[in-house]
Amino acid sequence: MPRVGGWWTFVAWMVAGAFAPAMAQPLGPISPLEPISPVEQGEGPPPPAATTDRSPRPPILGAPVGIPDANPPAPRISRQTSTAQQPSEGPQPATRAATATRAATLGAPRATDATGAVTIRSTPVSSAIVDAAIAQTAYQPPARDPVAEFLNQRSDSSHPRAPQHDSTNASAKWGDWGQNMETIFGQRGGGWFRSDHMFDGFISPVTNPFLFEDPRSLTEARPIFIYQRIPSSQPDFLGGSISYFGVQGRLALSDRWSFVFHKLGGIWINPGSTSRFDDTSSFAELWLGPKWTFYRGEENGILAAAGLQFQLPVGSRSAFQNNGNLSIAPYLSYAQNFLRDFQFGSLNLMANTGFAFATNNERSSYYWLSAHLDFDVMNAHRFYPLVELNWFVVTNSGRGTPIGAEGRDLINFGGQAGGTGLLTGAFGGRVKITESAQLGAAFEIPFAGRRDLFRNRFTVDFILRY
Repeated sequence: MPRVGGWWTFVAWMVAGAFAPAMAQPLGPISPLEPISPVEQGEGPPPPAATTDRSPRPPILGAPVGIPDANPPAPRISRQTSTAQQPSEGPQPATRAATATRAATLGAPRATDATGAVTIRSTPVSSAIVDAAIAQTAYQPPARDPVAEFLNQRSDSSHPRAPQHDSTNASAKWGDWGQNMETIFGQRGGGWFRSDHMFDGFISPVTNPFLFEDPRSLTEARPIFIYQRIPSSQPDFLGGSISYFGVQGRLALSDRWSFVFHKLGGIWINPGSTSRFDDTSSFAELWLGPKWTFYRGEENGILAAAGLQFQLPVGSRSAFQNNGNLSIAPYLSYAQNFLRDFQFGSLNLMANTGFAFATNNERSSYYWLSAHLDFDVMNAHRFYPLVELNWFVVTNSGRGTPIGAEGRDLINFGGQAGGTGLLTGAFGGRVKITESAQLGAAFEIPFAGRRDLFRNRFTVDFILRY
């Protein structure tokens, strides 16, 4: 009998060893997202299919590690005992299936006792620990991407523009009336007195600076120097020169309304040595007035403005800066961009026309027309070669000075020059050091008409713009 008992013990030990790998397999079908290595599969046949559903989990990298216990090691139960003896009360079937599935997937903690029997720790790995491990290894996208935001901002600002004032709430308070008022008076353009930078591709004209007005609403200070030579054949001055130095000032009240100080400076007259007039200097006439940019074509690159200029003779009579009482000069200005998609640059056209009405018979009245064309090299808004034309026609003579000439934009003699006109042309350029600092220069010569005091002229300016 002892011999027979030994054989049964040997047979039972062999059966337990054969079924031990199979007991570690999952109770249900394995998800294709969780491949099982040959070591975990064992050498036995695959276990029977179970009806318990399993949600696929991402594979956990690294070997499964048991959870160390702070207390003494928990009792180990042999495979035979754990499978043969089940507690009468325990986890529900769904909980047991989930635990079995987790054990098969992650691998249950294993140990071997002194007799060589394979045992399983009775305490399984907590699901909270597994979920925390998955959450730590999962990819978490950043809350914001600074690089993408920077690139988007750069792509939106390829053409520098001024911050636009959001007037939705303001106009909504007043309904259609508020929107109509904004159309007439304009917006503040990103801040009080800030220039309209929506059209920074344009440049201001150089010649005829007191009358040839840029249609944009600008805030700037513009020092101007003019040196004009007088023809030696002029019967009153017999050569010599006229110089002017002063500053223009512009103040943008909105992107449509601005106030302009067209002429504020001093004048020096140096006739020929044989002239009956002496050298003299004086404070020049003061020219100023409002300007309204009534059309701003942001899509087609077109601007149009209207203004009213008051020419006040506040200088010295010896320098012919105190003739009459007042002249009023309404004007129109226009600008348009062409060939904006041409890779080598674009063209900017600007035109201005107006009429100076004398309020008494001591001053002359005249009409003027000016045109400007520049080329924005490589559309870099940096260097602009330009050509300009200026045409003056004296419509009515005055009685201020008994001479047969007129001084165009520098002097209103009130002379006997009615019906005469002069066309001049200029070439030069403007350089934008920055958008706030610009230098311009042009040389102007007569093309047709009676020259009067105009032999040639050199004009240079420097713009400091806000």
